[in-house]
Amino acid sequence: MWVYLNGKFLLQEEAKISPLDRSVTFGDGVYEVIPSYGGELFLFEEHINRLESSLSETFIALPEEFNNLINILHSLYTKNKFDNQSFYIQISRGVQEIRSHQASRTLKPSLFISSQKLDENPFRENPFTAGLKTRLEEDIRWGRCDIKTTALLGNVLSMHDPSFEVVDEIIFHRGGFVNEGSKSNLFIVKDDLILTPPLSQNILPGITRNHVLRNLKKFGMKFKEENISLESLLQADEVWLTSSTKEIQPVSMIDTHKLPLINPQESLWKKVLDSF
Repeated sequence: MWVYLNGKFLLQEEAKISPLDRSVTFGDGVYEVIPSYGGELFLFEEHINRLESSLSETFIALPEEFNNLINILHSLYTKNKFDNQSFYIQISRGVQEIRSHQASRTLKPSLFISSQKLDENPFRENPFTAGLKTRLEEDIRWGRCDIKTTALLGNVLSMHDPSFEVVDEIIFHRGGFVNEGSKSNLFIVKDDLILTPPLSQNILPGITRNHVLRNLKKFGMKFKEENISLESLLQADEVWLTSSTKEIQPVSMIDTHKLPLINPQESLWKKVLDSF
């Protein structure tokens, strides 16, 4: 597999990032994941705008290649050959020779890009596939989850706790209200009304989430952005998770709670996925 690192295309095993890069010493960087279908970058401008926003919010300078990212991604797509790919773009504040919380203002940002095969959504291939198994957890993450930072320990910590059963996704909640998944946004359905938590809860402004909301409006489907209580979550007719690599995927289990069994052909998640 080929990657791109600070101006060069390299084989993955040849790419080396300094241990003094602030992405290593402080998790001081941001990232973006962009799907590509048949060589077409999906919602590219929206992803790039969010990446630029993350850089601005963290006071990290744009790398020199920023305005050429689309050409770099197309070249990497050609080199890695898979028909459908997901691109990971990481930009850190740069390499600092002496570890210090205060970074030098003259640091040059580091740019790393990789791609991998993007498997087809299993719920497209077979909508009768068993839904995702999830668990609820108190949200212990920092208060700026609207920034897509590389410091994701709060998202992945319990995934590595051997005392927990392995699940497909974790659903975070705080103060009795649902926020989002550890790597996804969340939607529920109750009596044909679609609900999703508002961005005011400092959740990630998901690109796929926004795309789904536009489609709901376009097709005249009833939806609201509002706080979702834990009680409402467990009483929902449907729960879905969305992300750039998941697209839309239904949930079947939340801890030990089983969601209602609904024929996918009669479900709203399937209708929305078909419009995707």
